[in-house]
Amino acid sequence: MMRQRKRGGSLRPAAVLILLIALCIGAYWLLNGGTVSEKLADTKFEELQGLEDDGKNADYTKESGEIQVAVTAWLKSQGYTAETLQTEDREAARRQTGGKILWTTESVFVAPPPSFSKEALEQELAKSGGKVTLYRTESKQIGGSEVTEYDIALFDMLDKEQLFLVVAKVYVAASGTDSAAAKAVRDTLAKPAGKDAAKNKSGAPSASPAKTEGRLAIVIDDCGSNLGLIEELNALPVKLTYAVMPFKSATAASAESGYQAGRRIIVHLPMEPLNVASSEEIFISGDMSDSKIKATTAELLDQVPHAVGMNNHQGSAATADSRTMKAVMAVLKERGLSFLDSRTNSASVAAQTAEAMGVPETRNNLFIDNDADVGAVKERLRQAGRIAKANGSAVVIGHCRAKTIAAIREMIDELHHEGIDFVFVTDLM
Repeated sequence: MMRQRKRGGSLRPAAVLILLIALCIGAYWLLNGGTVSEKLADTKFEELQGLEDDGKNADYTKESGEIQVAVTAWLKSQGYTAETLQTEDREAARRQTGGKILWTTESVFVAPPPSFSKEALEQELAKSGGKVTLYRTESKQIGGSEVTEYDIALFDMLDKEQLFLVVAKVYVAASGTDSAAAKAVRDTLAKPAGKDAAKNKSGAPSASPAKTEGRLAIVIDDCGSNLGLIEELNALPVKLTYAVMPFKSATAASAESGYQAGRRIIVHLPMEPLNVASSEEIFISGDMSDSKIKATTAELLDQVPHAVGMNNHQGSAATADSRTMKAVMAVLKERGLSFLDSRTNSASVAAQTAEAMGVPETRNNLFIDNDADVGAVKERLRQAGRIAKANGSAVVIGHCRAKTIAAIREMIDELHHEGIDFVFVTDLM
């Protein structure tokens, strides 16, 4: 008994010391904003393990879980109150092998923060080296309150195709939302998925497809002359890209209106057509010197606020000329802008030139309103959906016209039911 008491007494100071060390570590972690969680997030994003592929099925379940842990750890390290609501098993067909693509999607609710930084989130995701990206940001009404949904996706090249799997949906309540309203949002989000899916048959268009089978970017050309049509486009509940014409009566107002509505803005830059006169007073032509092309390109770009890129207006002659395109791309490269080849000439070298010079680019697959009839435009949108499903994605161009807007509005729900997700054209570059 004496020996036991003596042994217990000798251990007591060590136990106290361990407790003090633990308390100090906890205090340090709290005072430093949860740096342990942030380091955990960084490590997870930097050291993703990759998929498990048995030759038939591509299983991203483990990688999905790692990303979800990283996202939640980062949210908590920033001082946000984050609650995981549910994790759902997902699958899609893997066409090349006849197998499946497997992953999980976790829904996380962030209680009303004083502020939420989208830019900080993107910076954190960038630590994955391009493996994880902010796929979509959308403001919506949930449980009677405003909420911003941040969809975080795992990116991979599988069977030579781009693959985006949404593995985390972070719902951030608006700053100032009271506790009762926040609880209503949380309770709505916590409902099992799919209960209300059948209700949306002919009513308001759904915000996104239940399962994405293809991504479609719709670019609206010739914006800048009719602000009323821009407001109609702004009301459509899908992502759209506006190609705004320089030097028009409502150029700046159209770009500003679209930007405030969450649209992506590019410059619809006039270029020399083939065998006909240009419809514009200022345009890029092949008889200009390199310095003149660069100066004119800069002048046209400066007309459109919030622009993140450009596509060609007309330009069947200019886009087929390598020297002209090199001068244009030099300006885009310097400004960090992207390029969409409208493909007004099958001999265009614009996209190849952009790619060679390191300018993010993609190409138009289809003009949807050469026939302006609403029924004809709807049929072209169905064709666009088929292209997107077959290839994983598609880019189409329409124009700022009432009938085109009506056709898009009437096709949203149908395309969503076909698994088509609407994205910005820059998401496909």
